[in-house]
Amino acid sequence: MSTNKVKQPSIQRLFIQLIEKNMLQHAYLFDGKTGTGKKETALWIAQSLFCQNFSQGPCGECHTCLRIASHQHPDVIELKPDGLSIKINQVRELKQEFTKSGVEGRKKLVMIEDVEKMTTQAANSLLKFLEEPDGDILVILMTSAKHLLLPTILSRVQLIQFPQLSREKRLMALEEAGLSKERAAVLSQLTSDTEQAMELSGNENLTTLIESVWKWYVTISKKDDQAFIFVHTEIMPLVKEKAEYQLVLDLFLVILQDILNSQISSDHSVGYFKYRDKIREEAERLNAGTLADLMDIILTGKKYLASNVAAQGVFEMSALKMLDVMKESL
Repeated sequence: MSTNKVKQPSIQRLFIQLIEKNMLQHAYLFDGKTGTGKKETALWIAQSLFCQNFSQGPCGECHTCLRIASHQHPDVIELKPDGLSIKINQVRELKQEFTKSGVEGRKKLVMIEDVEKMTTQAANSLLKFLEEPDGDILVILMTSAKHLLLPTILSRVQLIQFPQLSREKRLMALEEAGLSKERAAVLSQLTSDTEQAMELSGNENLTTLIESVWKWYVTISKKDDQAFIFVHTEIMPLVKEKAEYQLVLDLFLVILQDILNSQISSDHSVGYFKYRDKIREEAERLNAGTLADLMDIILTGKKYLASNVAAQGVFEMSALKMLDVMKESL
């Protein structure tokens, strides 16, 4: 059996039983947030079906398993959005593959990522196949937005819900990927997707930005009106694009969440690991109502950014509102 670390062992155990008892359905929908292991599990199932040495799971080492892992097996077909959507032509080409028998056997497995991004035409075309499957074919659909799928598609697949991984597991995955404990602590709070976290870690400004947002919070916490000027002098020189604007407020939210979690439990791990002692001091000093007001200001700021309101104006407005909250509460 493969010794690779897995994100959803209970789901894998379920599929081992289904495969061993020959009880697989013809179509499954994997629903869960990004980073919960949907694609990894689909590839693992493909290995399980085709593995030359299957025994309570794929060996992960045979020629077949290695080809599937490297996306080179002719009977394992992978489909994902071409640009912003999955188009009708992609599904038509896929259905042509369905009509052929397996290259190396009778079985075929098809996995479709971000299926919610199908155009209406593509979704209707896929639906026809799901209604009348032809041959020994297993279809695995993957989504992080089940509510966007056609009800008729949902009614023809077996739903498998992928729960979000615990923060401890996300933290461990990032540290195993080579990140420092301090960097992994922050990034595990920002996203549940290991790949996205690693991409964020590659931002050359990230360390400076993490420190600057902390200093910005401290300035606000001290009720220092310089928090307004801080936006212009310290924050704006570090951010150049929309994603980084959101990152600023997301990092601020991490601080507030750290403080709130520390009020709930002194043992709770924090994202701003370097400043955990200061976080605990803030947890004792601030009340829950103040934290809720500060979070509301940041979340409102994120909505303004999403509506393309100028970032500097959003940050300055947020600073002024948070200063008012601090001055009124303490």
